[in-house]
Amino acid sequence: MFEWVIILFLGSGLLYGLQSRRLQRSNISSPMMMALAGALIAVPLGIWHEAPLAPFADRIPFATSFSEMTLAIILFLDAAVLDYRKERPAIRLANRLLLIGLPLTIGVTWAFIIGLHPSVGVLPALILALIVSPTDAALGRPVMENTAVPDPVRQGINIESGLNDGLVLPVFTAVVLLEADLVGESSNNWLTEAAIEISVGAGVGLLAGYAIGQIVNHAVTTNTIIDRFERLLGVLAALFIFFLSEKLGGNGFVAAFAGGLALNISSEQVRETIESFGEAESELLTMLTFFIFGLVVIPAVYQLWTWEMLIFSIVSLAILRPLCVWLCMIGSPYSLAEKLYIGWFGPRGIASVIYLLIMITMIDPKGYESLIAAAVMIVAISVTAHGLSAAPLSNMLVRHLAKKGARF
Repeated sequence: MFEWVIILFLGSGLLYGLQSRRLQRSNISSPMMMALAGALIAVPLGIWHEAPLAPFADRIPFATSFSEMTLAIILFLDAAVLDYRKERPAIRLANRLLLIGLPLTIGVTWAFIIGLHPSVGVLPALILALIVSPTDAALGRPVMENTAVPDPVRQGINIESGLNDGLVLPVFTAVVLLEADLVGESSNNWLTEAAIEISVGAGVGLLAGYAIGQIVNHAVTTNTIIDRFERLLGVLAALFIFFLSEKLGGNGFVAAFAGGLALNISSEQVRETIESFGEAESELLTMLTFFIFGLVVIPAVYQLWTWEMLIFSIVSLAILRPLCVWLCMIGSPYSLAEKLYIGWFGPRGIASVIYLLIMITMIDPKGYESLIAAAVMIVAISVTAHGLSAAPLSNMLVRHLAKKGARF
């Protein structure tokens, strides 16, 4: 059966790839397609008819193994390819979104969850807020590809989504370890464990990333590296740092993110090669993650969905995030239309799915059914809503800015 699932995944990916231009013109993204394919394939397998959370029982190792590698590669590449010298306006925008908007979004979402459903508990509410706060620009790819959208806006959204999952991760890890300690599922002191995981991960990542960067710079200078191998550098370095940190007792995701920040490859050509090939690799793994999301994760929790979760999802996506973005951009040179555009395009995707799977491996999901179901619902809605709206709203913003500019 496993072989058939893999075959059907690959077939779905081929089908989307061959029709990708036509499907994207219809605002159908690859995450939408793969989640739908996984959900449809789950029907004959009987997964939709299993009891709530039952699909996680024997499928969670399969689901998390590929997803963890996906997140490690994405964290590493997003941090590694950022060029601070070329993207200063976008960096200034991203700084507002990351240093003010992100903490504000987490805090407001946390408070809203507690107000909507006080019985969920303070720490579980914070865990849910941390899961659904990181954004995923891949769900709104037309935003990145529409060059008529002002470059600082496009790149600012891209930088924000590339870095916010790495910034949230240490806090998420510490809070989940604290919750595991409080419910008696951790044998060690949570603070000690969190400090060790985060510090070892950061240390391994910074040292290994810097060392790999210097070795690559030397290889480029002495011309000992062939072009074909340059394309593999990003993926190999990301997975090397991730697994090395895990082996040494650190957090592999923190290490991957820190390693990308420390890489510092001087050759722009090599950096662009790493980015382009890494995007193709991470696209494949992202497709697999959303296929698993539709195949296993949605069928595991859909019976638990409630109207309260729907309200939370809509308010979080359409009100809380845009409000926090507007607040953090007070005094910036961007128009109201641009602020609303940036506020809406904070889709919840790959990081939220993987954080959720990580939590399930660290804490027994029984007792956290509502938290898990709410996180899955918001991602499912975001995949659809942001995928369908990315191109139309981008075109609408471009027309609005053109008309505004024509008045002066």
